[in-house]
Amino acid sequence: MAKIGEQLKYKDRKTYNELKQLCKSKEKIQLGDRPENLMKHDSHKRVGRRMRQVKWGDGH
Repeated sequence: MAKIGEQLKYKDRKTYNELKQLCKSKEKIQLGDRPENLMKHDSHKRVGRRMRQVKWGDGH
């Protein structure tokens, strides 16, 4: 019993290549800063190894 990918690879190469392109991972987004600095506007801080929320929003 063969996998679907293997069957497509031999019988329908064009479809196989298109599906492989769709499944390829995209490049990682460069954040430009540490996560705790990016989360400061949400009132998060690092406690030990964990990120903790110290304040809630302003009631919206």
